[in-house]
Amino acid sequence: MTIGIDLDDTLIDTSKTANKYLKEFISDENIVDYHKLSKKNYNKFLKKYLYNIQKESSIKTNAAEVINYLKGKNIKIVIITARGSRKFLKSKEITEDFLKTNNIIYDKIVYNQNHKYKACQKEKVDLFIDDKEWVLDEIKNCGIKTLKFLVNDEESKHDIVKNWQEVKDYIINMVGEVKNE
Repeated sequence: MTIGIDLDDTLIDTSKTANKYLKEFISDENIVDYHKLSKKNYNKFLKKYLYNIQKESSIKTNAAEVINYLKGKNIKIVIITARGSRKFLKSKEITEDFLKTNNIIYDKIVYNQNHKYKACQKEKVDLFIDDKEWVLDEIKNCGIKTLKFLVNDEESKHDIVKNWQEVKDYIINMVGEVKNE
């Protein structure tokens, strides 16, 4: 079995850290989430703070333990992320250092994936975990199982989890259905 995992807001509490920097960046108190910035301000924000955000964000509770448990069950872990574009090449080094520091064991990391379904198909992913509905929609349309990591209490067409213990329970329940190849 191969599991694909997104980084930001799935494995790592990225928005929590980013939104702390948002208060330094903009004085508009109506904007409390950096994703709500205009495209121009979003790009300026990332240019100024991205590396700090990536270095300072924390791993989600129990994520390392669950991923390492799954690796111990011979489940392949592929991290698939949008990080690593040409504008932010240092993100690769920061990401790999972060994963090593936080004892995240994985088989492969695939960078610069804005349409993650392509990497999921190439890596023969059986289940993909992400926090973005549109990403999961694309992947599900390829016949791949999806699991949405909820950041807030939003609704979803996908199976949902709120924490990494729920991820572990979901996969344990699923393993009998998925054949290792």
